[in-house]
Amino acid sequence: MIIYKYGKDVFEPQKSAYTNQEATTKLSASETKILQFLIDNSGEIISREKLLEIGWPDKVVVPNSLNVAIANLRKAFKSKNEIIITIKGAGFTIANNTFIQQQFQPEVVIDNEQHNPEQLQLTDHNGDSNTVGTDAKKTKHTSTAHSLPTMAKIGYGICLTAMFAWVMLWASSWQSPPCVTVNAQKICGNIELLNLQKLPQNLSGKSTVYIDTNGKMYEKI
Repeated sequence: MIIYKYGKDVFEPQKSAYTNQEATTKLSASETKILQFLIDNSGEIISREKLLEIGWPDKVVVPNSLNVAIANLRKAFKSKNEIIITIKGAGFTIANNTFIQQQFQPEVVIDNEQHNPEQLQLTDHNGDSNTVGTDAKKTKHTSTAHSLPTMAKIGYGICLTAMFAWVMLWASSWQSPPCVTVNAQKICGNIELLNLQKLPQNLSGKSTVYIDTNGKMYEKI
């Protein structure tokens, strides 16, 4: 099972759900596919045509369907509307390192209600009833003693997973400013103000273009 985490928010594609600190929002199948595709291709600008194809495969829908899906996703984000960034005239993107992917193995449920055949046979004899009770207590005590190391290992593994997730979140917080890649050119800063028509044509791709709060572009080698 794969989930995606953004701070304390959790996106679960298998459940078509996005959970923040306030509530869990149920997503449609199209919204789930669009969000997962944007996350899996973080840092790339995805065209409207591609997202329509991802959200509604083998179907013909009106272009406004994508606008509605993006609006519903932003409602699920609550105050984090900047997660999906609109690039005018080009499409949509999610900045690099916004979400952290985690994979979990499905839980295995063990049936503890298992009967001991030997105990069932001995309980038919009244004279041996006390012995059976004593043996059952010894068996229970031994089982508990063996289960403690296993529980300790599980707890240790959970702690390590939580520490790793915290370190990854801490590291991703230093990924500032957000960046995208356009035609092998790295662009960082206020990418929501990116205008591809004003992007210089003589860029080598070896430098980084920064966009300030006014939408101006600066090349830094």
